[in-house]
Amino acid sequence: MKRSVLISWLIMLVGALIYLIGLWQACPLLSGKGYFLGVLVTGMFVIYVYRREVKRGSIDGSFASVCQMVALMTCGLLLVGLWNAPLSLVERGAYLAAFCLCISGQYLLMRARELTDQPTGIDTL
Repeated sequence: MKRSVLISWLIMLVGALIYLIGLWQACPLLSGKGYFLGVLVTGMFVIYVYRREVKRGSIDGSFASVCQMVALMTCGLLLVGLWNAPLSLVERGAYLAAFCLCISGQYLLMRARELTDQPTGIDTL
């Protein structure tokens, strides 16, 4: 399980670094840099909160709906930001892929930690 946690951290960090370093150099204004950082942090926070509540087993339909709505709004903000940014088509695709890689790494990290926290059959004896 330690290998899957390490791979999840690696996926998340590579995605975040590509996303942040690339957009830091591509966006000329500080407001654009903050915008994309806010989109990344919001997306990662939604994944973290949702997986934490799933782990606790205290998730209900309204909370799941709010998480889905915030995740869709975050993706929409990312797409609008990339559409209006002074980037080439290849850069837009690369930053979208880096965002998805970072979010996937966050999800896999939470999932791997959830699996390592579960007791095995030997522990319950």
